[in-house]
Amino acid sequence: MSKKTAVIVGATGSIGRELVPLVVSSASYDKLLILHRRPTRFANLPKVEEWIVDFAELSSFPPAEAAAVFCCVGTTQNKAGSTEAFQKVDRDIPVALARWAAANGAATFVAISSVGADARARSIYLRTKGEMEVGVARAAVRSTYILRPSLLDGERAEFRLAEEVGKRALAVVNPLMVGPLKRYRSVRTQTVAGAMLACAERSDPGVHIVESEAIQDLGA
Repeated sequence: MSKKTAVIVGATGSIGRELVPLVVSSASYDKLLILHRRPTRFANLPKVEEWIVDFAELSSFPPAEAAAVFCCVGTTQNKAGSTEAFQKVDRDIPVALARWAAANGAATFVAISSVGADARARSIYLRTKGEMEVGVARAAVRSTYILRPSLLDGERAEFRLAEEVGKRALAVVNPLMVGPLKRYRSVRTQTVAGAMLACAERSDPGVHIVESEAIQDLGA
């Protein structure tokens, strides 16, 4: 059996750091390549190799024989400092990474979007996520999964007051959100990571949009 390599970008984010140990422990992959701006605490894990990269130069990355590429990058306008900087992270990096994955013959690309993503939305956040989805789909990786989680429930490196308030509120109303409202339930970051791995292992041809309620089922 040929050896399989997985690639993760965004390994230190709230979802990425949950995904890393799942991939390391998965029998589906013999190697995990982490692309990051600086060395991470994952460098000494079994199967892990790191490339320190400049994400502004994705098109010039050396080739890697990756079976699956996972994109877990994400920020906010406040943290990024401007709309342009936010869009470079949440739209431009995933699209460039999907093109790199396609050029390197990756079988599967898995990206994180957001519930309500729409390239025609008035909201800059949802429009940026929608534009990212369009660009990723056009990269034409054989099997593409775009996950649209609702509000994330999990530990972050930085404190976000609005999200903390939202999580506390949703903890009360989550059980009441049934039927069409189920997709708006908060979802654990561990669940999203598990769903990403499940999608990659499924690797069905085509472009697949995975809404938040399906993420709950896949990552359970």
